[in-house]
Amino acid sequence: MAGKMQRTLEQLLSLSGNVSHQTLQFPKINDFVEFPALKQEIEFVFKKLGGILPIPLNLRHWDLEFDGIAVELDEELHFNGYRAITLQSDAYKFLPRFPLDLYKGYCSDYQDSCLRRSHGGYWTNRSCEAQFGPASALKDLTGNGAPRWKQRAFYDFVKDLSNLLIGVKVVRVAIWDSLRVGGTVTTVKETLASLIDGSAHAAFCEASSTALAAIVRARAAD
Repeated sequence: MAGKMQRTLEQLLSLSGNVSHQTLQFPKINDFVEFPALKQEIEFVFKKLGGILPIPLNLRHWDLEFDGIAVELDEELHFNGYRAITLQSDAYKFLPRFPLDLYKGYCSDYQDSCLRRSHGGYWTNRSCEAQFGPASALKDLTGNGAPRWKQRAFYDFVKDLSNLLIGVKVVRVAIWDSLRVGGTVTTVKETLASLIDGSAHAAFCEASSTALAAIVRARAAD
């Protein structure tokens, strides 16, 4: 479903602008060097998550690019207590368009959804344990918890800093975000699901595209 949701988001946004892939830079470890204060904050957050220094960083490209804006679609696995830790960083004071309060609420309200999606490599793997130590038992958040959750939260945090580090605007769209489509208020998740199952009509697609593009542009505004 994750891949289908992303592809459907791409299709919708392509109705309202230009969608591209792998043309925008994303943060690399060397980008921290020029910004000592940010480097210190990144190291602080890494340690707060239980990270073992030096920081390993192996980020993937953006989910998609829309009119020159990096866009990340955040599904269930992106919202949990570890992500909430990263959102406490003072760095977000310099990202005024980031939907900070919304995201903090999603981490609190939807951690159970994250747990339901967690199994196997979504909980831990060897590379994550090299970064954050051994995992607790599956779905046991006491002790050291889920190394893969910690890695994802940390990587999301570093990507959030892209505008500060490398001048690339990044916008996160959460599946829990509200959308007003026509006269109906729904969520991004419900909207994308209705398109995946084929129940949406053309007018709904156009209205959804407009609403999603508005979210991206508003969160990318200077």
